[in-house]
Amino acid sequence: MLLPLYPNVPVRLLVAVLNEVGPVAALVLLRMGSLRRAALVYLICAWAMCTVVIALNGGIRSPGQVHYVTLPILATWLLGYEAALWTAGLCLCSALVFALLELVGINLARIIPLTPLAIWSRLFQVILIGAVPVAQVLRALRESLARSLQTEQELQEYKEHLEQLVQQRTAELVEARDQATAANRAKSIFLANMSHELRTPLNAILGFSALVRADANLSNQHRKDLAVVGSSGDHLLGLIDDVLDMTRIETGGIRVEVASVDLLNIVNDTLDMLREQAEEKNLQLILDVSSRSPQFVRLDPGKLRQVLTNLVGNAVKYTDEGSVVLRVDAKPGNNAQDVLLVLDVEDTGIGINPEDQSRIFDPFVQVGATRTSKGTGLGLSISRKFVEILGGTIQVQSTPGRGSRFHVELPAQTAEMSNVIVETTNVQQVVGLEQGQPDYRILIVEDQRENWLLLKRLLQAAGFRVRRAGDGAQAIQTFEAWRPHFIWMDLGLPVLGGLEAAQRIRELKGGREVKIVAVTASAFASQREEVLAAGLDDFLRKPYRPADIFDCMARHLSVRYVYGASPQAPARDLLVTLRPDDLAALPAALLDELRSAIISLDREQIVLLISRVSEQNPSLGSALERLADMFAYTPILQALETEKARFPKA
Repeated sequence: MLLPLYPNVPVRLLVAVLNEVGPVAALVLLRMGSLRRAALVYLICAWAMCTVVIALNGGIRSPGQVHYVTLPILATWLLGYEAALWTAGLCLCSALVFALLELVGINLARIIPLTPLAIWSRLFQVILIGAVPVAQVLRALRESLARSLQTEQELQEYKEHLEQLVQQRTAELVEARDQATAANRAKSIFLANMSHELRTPLNAILGFSALVRADANLSNQHRKDLAVVGSSGDHLLGLIDDVLDMTRIETGGIRVEVASVDLLNIVNDTLDMLREQAEEKNLQLILDVSSRSPQFVRLDPGKLRQVLTNLVGNAVKYTDEGSVVLRVDAKPGNNAQDVLLVLDVEDTGIGINPEDQSRIFDPFVQVGATRTSKGTGLGLSISRKFVEILGGTIQVQSTPGRGSRFHVELPAQTAEMSNVIVETTNVQQVVGLEQGQPDYRILIVEDQRENWLLLKRLLQAAGFRVRRAGDGAQAIQTFEAWRPHFIWMDLGLPVLGGLEAAQRIRELKGGREVKIVAVTASAFASQREEVLAAGLDDFLRKPYRPADIFDCMARHLSVRYVYGASPQAPARDLLVTLRPDDLAALPAALLDELRSAIISLDREQIVLLISRVSEQNPSLGSALERLADMFAYTPILQALETEKARFPKA
């Protein structure tokens, strides 16, 4: 449209070439797949054409300067924001050149007349070049905004969907939690009821079998039969306790009760308890105590005793020939009081397969021949939990057919060591009350006939006056009418519960002076706290032993008993007192040999060495002999250790 306005052929040719070459070259590059190069060629040619047109129309004063405004818009559409910036810079620099030429007096001639048609054609070019990119950019922005709105709407819908899912999942979790809580509560109620229902008849079984077994006129065969009954009852009680212990562990009801204890006494008592079982299988039960082991430590004795009982008991159970060794060692801790106890239980039994070694600590798991494995499968699981609660570790190493080794490490603290005076009492039967004591009145509040009959026979045989109430209301009436000194209060009573009955008795005249001890078949330690908080004096759990009953009454009433030797064992002196000073006069070599023999539990060597002691000190030898006859090696070892610490010999 503008070519006829140019004055000559060369100018027309230049303008035509710039107008045609740029777009054609850009189309060729675009067909070759190079968008960026095509855009660059097109922009450069457009800038060159605009610059020539401006130069031919008077320079800085030319209306063609408007072309420089449209080129950055075109660059934005083709290549983006950065291209728009450098295109704008190039156009400004070109305009600056035209302005400088005007300033220095170089005026560019206006070759094309500034006619209305020429001005309109320039505007047409500018609008065409600028409007199309702007329209495209606006369309792209509109589409982008639409996509953004759509995406935002989709995100909002997804968010609402997620919120619904979260609410649904939360509701499901709350429902599952409530169900789990209800199930756990139901389990606790069931276990409490099971404990009561099982322990109540078990209390009568163990109690009456012990009473009958104590009869001096009973034949040996009948006594052995009753011993089997008692042993079976003890085994059943152990199974019940295992299940309840695991339940307390799962619910966080296990507490650590730290006390200063005699480590060697716990170890020896554990082995003594299992010695008969080992001897029945002709197994050697060996104790190996390192000289680094402290004798007195601070830890939880009950949990340590149960861990040792479970580990050594399992070793004896699964070993048919050979030996079971309990090794006791210690490692120093971070300070002088801290110590790391190292306990190893090693056997020559059947061993454990490698694939089973990771499962043996799981609850209710029994590996190997399960038909010959008696128990609940909870012993090792409880042991691991107790060890972890005490802050220690437990590991197992085993080879099938060659035995197993359980390795336990427990943190502890050394306790104060003092001049040890050991008193060992024999198993004695209470046959009466010493003279000069009050005529004690004892009230039994119990609704189970077999249980109050057992307790009544025990107490009346010892010389107590006894009455019985069948529920809490009768207990209050009997207390007001009879004024007993001591009340055995069962907790699971009809009409009025034991705790409420005890609290009402406390409010009556003389109710603060009477001793009230709760008797329950529940195995949960939390009930003990509840009982003591309610104002009762003590807590006794079924099944109980006659000694538990008499010891409890001795603690609270200061009752003094007359003892007779148990028919189950030969009569011995009631009390054997052994002082370290008694050993000071003996040769150091003899004491060392005796200590080594006791640690290794070599009974023949112990008897031989005690006979050598008797040659030098008959009374001391007699005391040692009585202790050895009762397998009470711990008192001897304690005295030897204390004497060695107090009077070291070169």
